[in-house]
Amino acid sequence: MWYMRDLGRLASEQAALADLEGREAWFTVASVYFDDQVRLCFDAEIEIGAKRYPIRLTYPQTFPYTPISVLPQSPERWSEHQWGRGELCLEWGPDNWTPDITGAQMVESAYRLLHGETPNDADAHPVLPSRHVESLGQQLRASAVGFVLTRALASKLDATLGPQLLPMDFLMRSTTHVVIPLTVGDEDPVWRDPTVPEALKASSLTLKGHVAILPAGMPIPALGTASGLKKALADAGCSYPEGYVSDVLDMCLVHADGVARLFWVKDGADTVTEFKCLPEGGGGRMEPSRAALGTMTVGLVGCGSAGGKIATSLARSGVGNFLFVDDDVMLPENLVRHDLDWDAVGDHKAEGLRRRIEMIAPAAKCTVRRQQLAGQESSGSIDGVLALLQTCDLIIDATANARVFNLLGSVVAAARKPLLWLEIYGGGFGGMIARSRPGLDPAPQIARARIEAVCAEKNVVAPRATAGYGIDALSGPMIADDADVAVIAAHATRFAIDTLLSPGESAFPVSAYLLGLKAEWLFLQPFHTFPVDLGQPEPEVTPAMDPNGLATVQRLIKERHDRNAAA
Repeated sequence: MWYMRDLGRLASEQAALADLEGREAWFTVASVYFDDQVRLCFDAEIEIGAKRYPIRLTYPQTFPYTPISVLPQSPERWSEHQWGRGELCLEWGPDNWTPDITGAQMVESAYRLLHGETPNDADAHPVLPSRHVESLGQQLRASAVGFVLTRALASKLDATLGPQLLPMDFLMRSTTHVVIPLTVGDEDPVWRDPTVPEALKASSLTLKGHVAILPAGMPIPALGTASGLKKALADAGCSYPEGYVSDVLDMCLVHADGVARLFWVKDGADTVTEFKCLPEGGGGRMEPSRAALGTMTVGLVGCGSAGGKIATSLARSGVGNFLFVDDDVMLPENLVRHDLDWDAVGDHKAEGLRRRIEMIAPAAKCTVRRQQLAGQESSGSIDGVLALLQTCDLIIDATANARVFNLLGSVVAAARKPLLWLEIYGGGFGGMIARSRPGLDPAPQIARARIEAVCAEKNVVAPRATAGYGIDALSGPMIADDADVAVIAAHATRFAIDTLLSPGESAFPVSAYLLGLKAEWLFLQPFHTFPVDLGQPEPEVTPAMDPNGLATVQRLIKERHDRNAAA
């Protein structure tokens, strides 16, 4: 304990309290002892007028690096500057504490607080200004219930003229008991908050209620009884339907002049309970340059641990459309690295990822194809998948499968679409990200050959990602853990955003990077980045068109069109 390590500080603390007791008649020390946690404590008394405040100074185990507590000897509410019925909130706290502050100074601060809030006469009870600003999290610690006010809902309420009372549906989360307003009004179609995922309804209780839009300039009624609240709303022109009686969980959201408050109205008990507002905030957290991503489509082949992390990060970055291609199933063993959780176990990873994206970005559209490219599938189904991939703005190969890579390389070359691929090396010592953009980089197969040529020049063999980043047939266990996968996936995501938004003015000087996480292989130290210049794209060769052949194709198309029209 500190008092055993620093006997000098212990002596100075005792001396300072004794000096304060000798100087000030309002302060008396009653006893000194150790509590059940072996903390040093002083029981004392502060006298202000006719009132006596029995206080306890408790020195923390980490003193002098953390503040001394001054609190009532028995739980009691003395001040508005107090944590419940316990510790006083004084001039020094964890936010501004310095080790030179003494217990005597804390006692003097307590005296100033209590003296300043002592009533001057029968009608005056001053409250001193606070130096503290509570965070939303601190406010919610004392509240069991809250409701979410999204920017979309706030805008809808601000644009709705009052006075009027409209029906409203709410969701109550079964895990947190937080209430989320969902719909407003009864028009066809009803307005629904677009930022709330539809999938949220599966794990929530749906509640009925109302929203009262008050006239401009009218204050929200004070919290009181259910009958009093309804009368105040009726006087404001927001009358409940005649004969309406609230059920067990009946909500009423009251909105006036940009302020929203949610009440749980209980007619039987004639009470109301207010839910703490959880505002989404006024400012967005997305760069304006990201807006273009909302109209773009990313085709992701491989929804494993790396692909899943890339997809969720791209969704948070604003990508509005996804095509997921993967036939693999989520198993419990995948939980050590995958972005999905037990909710997806037993389902296809692509389907689980679609639900995950919906919970992150409800406006994003996800198309799922549960096929295995370059595997034993019907040619027709694979052709359909490849045709969809050709419509994407960017294709990402997260399979680390050479056959899939070769297939996608041919597809993007024909469609003139960029391809991005990545590998995570067995053992997690590093990985690779690379891309091929039409007209800017070599074709994917040529780009890959040039990466291997760079390795050959340095007399090293280009590593291959082992299946599942796990077992290598020659060297045994080579496990890449979640952190290794996350690092390479994050770099690939940033690469993808750059490819989508800045195809001609990239922030990356080259289009392939070997990323080291340990001092191994080409990497001289951890986090060593090894850029690979892929060089210029190969010259494009435009095949000559046979005029007679073109005319024949046009004639056949016309004949087919005529037959279809006649049928």
